[in-house]
Amino acid sequence: MATAIYLRVSTEKQSDEGVSLHTQKERLNAYCTMKGLTNIKEYLDVGSGRTTEKRTNFNRMMEDVKEGFIDNVVIFKLDRLTRSIMDLNNLVTTLNKKDCTLHSCTENIDTSSASGRMMINLIGTFAQWESETISERVKINMQSLAEQGIWQSAIPYGFRLGEDKRLIIDEKEQNILLEAFNLVLEGNSFATAEKLTSSKYNANWNKGFLLKKIRSASTVGDMFRNGVTIENTHPPLISRHLRDKLILIANERSAPRMQIFEGDLFRRKVVCPQCGRLLSLRANKSDKDKSNLFSYCCHECYREGKGMLSISEKIIENAFLNYLDRINIEYDEEDLLKDDSQKEINNLKSELRSLGEEKKRIQKAWIKGFIEEEDLIEHQKEVDSRVLEVEDKLKSKTNAPTISNEQILAIQSTLKENYDVMTKDERILFIQKHINKIVIERKLLKGYSKRYKTTVVDVEFY
Repeated sequence: MATAIYLRVSTEKQSDEGVSLHTQKERLNAYCTMKGLTNIKEYLDVGSGRTTEKRTNFNRMMEDVKEGFIDNVVIFKLDRLTRSIMDLNNLVTTLNKKDCTLHSCTENIDTSSASGRMMINLIGTFAQWESETISERVKINMQSLAEQGIWQSAIPYGFRLGEDKRLIIDEKEQNILLEAFNLVLEGNSFATAEKLTSSKYNANWNKGFLLKKIRSASTVGDMFRNGVTIENTHPPLISRHLRDKLILIANERSAPRMQIFEGDLFRRKVVCPQCGRLLSLRANKSDKDKSNLFSYCCHECYREGKGMLSISEKIIENAFLNYLDRINIEYDEEDLLKDDSQKEINNLKSELRSLGEEKKRIQKAWIKGFIEEEDLIEHQKEVDSRVLEVEDKLKSKTNAPTISNEQILAIQSTLKENYDVMTKDERILFIQKHINKIVIERKLLKGYSKRYKTTVVDVEFY
């Protein structure tokens, strides 16, 4: 049977801290001589003491223990083995099963006695507490630096690090990203935009880079640290509105088309009037010039036994133009202020102010002795609960991608006035960039069994 001495340092430069490999080895050999332990076998690791999973020679030593080759394991100090109380308990249990004694020469304990096993567990508990306390301090320090805008990770694409260790925009990389995002807005998939742009500029982008980029907090000037988003820590690469728009596009394009076509006007824009899903594109070749004749159908309705709904692009285009003619583009200043979403935001902000005033009134009443402490606490709990509800609602409203009435009017007017003189490519580009969904309605014409009137009832703009 052999005696294993286990040595570990966190780094190869740890000799400065007084527990170098040389120091450990001298002390361990002296301990073995004192205890009369012979047939020494050395196991050495360089790495973290937090867990034992990735330490090659530690695991090799434990395999030798399990095989019955080793009856004593000698260490310099418990933290050379592990700082995890769970790992330590598992280790001691394994050694006890194999009648193998663990010796710690610094703490002068071994597991051959009950008192030794108790001491080793107590010391292990304190070692874990110390490790977790250090980890907490590091997290707090990193959080504090993040709140000051100090960047502590790998520098994200589109930025460089300033002398003050804060992110500043790399204009060349920012322009490359904007070009890629513009391809997405024009109707290309994220994968296509990524491939075209990275190939053009020889950018070393991994697959899915653009999708990760739009979901990264740093892209819009925020920093994510320890589960918390800290806003406006550095200049944004893109606006929040554009980020939200790109995420919306990404979510809606999660289901790929069965076949790729080009030249269609309303790609993934038209909502099925029966089930509410987006219609799929279908193309047939014209007998005259072999060009594509586009139509839009719903495969989901067909699978559910509702019949194959199919509408030609020309019918939808005519209904779309009729919608543009019907909409009232004359709004006065008062109408613009009556936007429902903004109205709700204003109401929520007003309620927050009222709740703040109510808290002050309750506190004043308690100070003056008008109410008891129990009533004060109960009232404040109710107010605080309501404040959280209102803040959540306000956050969901203000973070949602929005477009003002003025912007909608400008888009509608531009499209209505210039549609006839636009080329088809220009129409496609305009619709893909500015329209999220087109809601249609179909009604069976009187006296017909398969003839419908198609009407556009709403257009949702980005």
